[in-house]
Amino acid sequence: MSRSAVNRGPDWLARLQSALPLVVAAGLAGFSWWLVSSSPAPRQAAAAAKADDRPDYILSRARLARFDADGRLEAVLDGDTMRHRPVSNTMDIDAMVLSARHADGRSVHATAQRGEWVEPTGVVTLSGGADVRLMPALTPAPTPGEASTAGTLQGDAGTGLRAGTTRIVGEGLRLDTHARVLSSTLPVTVTRDRSEVRGQTLRHDDMAGLTLLGGRVHGRLEGQPR
Repeated sequence: MSRSAVNRGPDWLARLQSALPLVVAAGLAGFSWWLVSSSPAPRQAAAAAKADDRPDYILSRARLARFDADGRLEAVLDGDTMRHRPVSNTMDIDAMVLSARHADGRSVHATAQRGEWVEPTGVVTLSGGADVRLMPALTPAPTPGEASTAGTLQGDAGTGLRAGTTRIVGEGLRLDTHARVLSSTLPVTVTRDRSEVRGQTLRHDDMAGLTLLGGRVHGRLEGQPR
């Protein structure tokens, strides 16, 4: 056997040994990529968590009531079907009706084809023909023999609403019952007495009596008749 043939074997083995760390590193890199690529993405994990949030009970033609610390009735929720989801602690409601009265005497009445009630936050999400009516406190009726005061609220026979009621209609509304803030990122129509205004977005602070409409806003404003 020639010397060149003898030397060729160790040279090949030396080259293989020197290349072995690169091969191992490449294998580890490929394995690491496999771990990352096979791990669920944030969206996939969120979707999986949502899929696992299955209703633990379903109610038909049910009513839920909420009371304050003194035992006074604060709000009533009605629905054709209610599905409670334990993970998110939410209640999905079909044909939802919400009625609530605040300590200052003002009240809210809301209806929608679908609703979602989050008990810890007191937030209601309404979708599909959402209709929210924010009604002022009723002025006590005058006693017999006293003249009616100018502040006494009269009913509107044409709409079924009493004077001073703010009505907000849209396809998607979010109502924070604790902060008493109504908002929407979808077009809405706001009516009050003889005024009607449309906007692309909405934020209504009921406690401050402030309504902000965004995007293209148009409509008509009319004062109260004297």
